Amino acid sequence: MKNLAGVKEADEHIQEELYLARIELVQEEQNKGEVPYSITGKLGDWKFNRAWNYWMAFSSEGKGLLLNVATELHERQYPIIGEKQPKNYGKVIRVTGHCGCPHPREWAFPTREVLRKESKRIGQDLMRTCYGDLTKLCNSGEVQGDRFVDSYHIDNQIGLNEFARVLKEL
Repeated sequence: MKNLAGVKEADEHIQEELYLARIELVQEEQNKGEVPYSITGKLGDWKFNRAWNYWMAFSSEGKGLLLNVATELHERQYPIIGEKQPKNYGKVIRVTGHCGCPHPREWAFPTREVLRKESKRIGQDLMRTCYGDLTKLCNSGEVQGDRFVDSYHIDNQIGLNEFARVLKEL
């Protein structure tokens, strides 16, 4: 994706990228940050904001993609083959924007409501537990409940299109 930091006509590029992914365009107040935009995207309860050379996608309702869906997307083979191409979508649709491209099981958590209930059940304040420890508790099965990934950074148009396609299927 083009680096849009400081590009005055960023909205033109943003519109094109969202259109190609078939994501609804939303007119906002002018963002005065790194990328000067006034258009964001919306698809279901997901919002899309453009950063310098990637998209930030986040679930506005705090659920996101169920772990099994996030896992399948992460592990799906990337459609373009070449030495410099990623092997799977997890390299361009990055869980929580993490540049290390971790597997979704490392950053998928139950909703806050479930964490509160589980805190009472296991006698530990999960709302104050660090991500690493919470991940271990979730992966071991000690903390139970559906787990979700609620934010991503998306690095290219192919990834944006695929992410939007997956959301529409849900």
